[in-house]
Order: sequence, then structure tokens, then C-alpha cells
Amino acid sequence: MLRIAPEAIRRAAFARALAAAAVPVVEALQAWTPVAELQAGMFDEPGSLAAHIVTDIALDDDRGGVAAIGFGKYGAVANFVEFGHRFIGHEPGLKELDKPLLAHPFMREATAESAEAAIDAFAGSVAATMAEGVPGVPTRAVAA
Repeated sequence: MLRIAPEAIRRAAFARALAAAAVPVVEALQAWTPVAELQAGMFDEPGSLAAHIVTDIALDDDRGGVAAIGFGKYGAVANFVEFGHRFIGHEPGLKELDKPLLAHPFMREATAESAEAAIDAFAGSVAATMAEGVPGVPTRAVAA
């Protein structure tokens, strides 16, 4: 049990902490995601781009873990809105087919706004996990 305790604590702590850190980022992203710039018929499923925000949490032995927050299969749409795009026809003319969609940065704004809160949530979650302990693993919190 003593050999597996650090690994069990780390995995439990990182999984919970990554989930906690994702919350402020997702909340900011939902608030910043534009709706007016999106055209009707752009989605296969009902809802706006904000309704398609997904979070994937993966534990990694080298880095501890990663919380990937994105728009799933609508990631390309989010990038088009974030950076703008133009509709260009095929050869030989390569004519612009429609007016360009200007860049509307929202992902970078949401990330910058929520970075401190995400770090605080991560650190708070790790501290709470260490204070609570992990079921089946003998631990105790010691004040520093």
C-alpha cells in the first residue's frame, strides 16, 4: 500500500484539480462566445457555439495531466470566428465568393480573463484532496 499511495494520491488529486480548474475557463468561454457572428445553418445540432463547449481531462505520467477545453467537432467554426476567414472559389479565378468574416477574438479573451481563477481552483483542489486524503490510502495533512 505504501508503494501505491503516492501514485493514487497524485492521480486523484490531479483529476479533481484539472476538473476544478476547467470550471472558470468554461464559464468565461461561455460568456465570451459570440452568437451574432454565426450564420443560421452552420450547426448540425441545435444550439449556439457556446452550447458545444467540451472538456476532456487526461492524466499523463510525465506532466500530471491536461484539461483540454474546446468546441469538439465545431472547433473549426470557433477558429473561423476567432481569427476570421474569407470564402474563396476554385481555380482558375480564385474569386472571393462572399464578404469576409472579420476576426472576433473570444477564446483568447476568455482564457486571459479566467487564468488566475483556474490556477487558484487547481491549487485549492489539490490542497483539499490532500486534506481529505484518498479512500484506502493512509494520508494526513500537515500544516507547513
